[in-house]
Amino acid sequence: MTKKIILVLVEGPTDEDALALVFQRLLKRYDVGFDVLHTDITAKEEMTPKYIVREIKKAIDAYLRRNPFIEKEDILKVVQLIDTDGAFVPSSQIVQSKCGKTEYSDTCIWAKDRDRLIRRNISKRQIVHQLALMERLPESYPYEIYYFSRNLEHVLHDAAGDLSDDEKEELAFKAAMRYRERPEDLLRFLREGDLFVPGTYGETWRFIMEDGNSLRRYCNLSVFFERSLPGIL
Repeated sequence: MTKKIILVLVEGPTDEDALALVFQRLLKRYDVGFDVLHTDITAKEEMTPKYIVREIKKAIDAYLRRNPFIEKEDILKVVQLIDTDGAFVPSSQIVQSKCGKTEYSDTCIWAKDRDRLIRRNISKRQIVHQLALMERLPESYPYEIYYFSRNLEHVLHDAAGDLSDDEKEELAFKAAMRYRERPEDLLRFLREGDLFVPGTYGETWRFIMEDGNSLRRYCNLSVFFERSLPGIL
């Protein structure tokens, strides 16, 4: 019998580079497909809660067109991975930058354009809140969304600074190599230390939306593995 597919939507190619192999080795009972969106669709300036589901469905349709051997019925569920980018912090933690670029810390964001970033955060909050409450895409697949805070490199490598594309690629390669032979080490990593957020799917989302938590180093991806591989964690 053909394995069902878990389709994972990610923001950039380094997300796929870092995670695809370990996902495939952990989720052996499924096929795992990664689709790189090449953007954070939850933070696009023109995006709104009204149109986000349509955008996700467009991405799924494009994936199916690129893979004509896959039928719609082959997809078990759609999983989206996003960076929080500090989107849930109050505006008081966003400061106008004096150096001409946006930088992040565990306590605040120095914004190149404070008003624009505040608008982005308000929009992204509304969109992500809607998605986190959604168990199924309307008239479509089961759906789950998980976060890296502030981003993938922050979680996997505790890299807090502004990284170049080459540096992100190097870190993605290191992560892939680290977990290639022992993918279960990723599961342990997700459950250890301060980055672990205990609780149910909904509780982990409520946590990251509180106070300044979306600037700090947290990840709720362990919930995905608990759901997909019952008893493994």
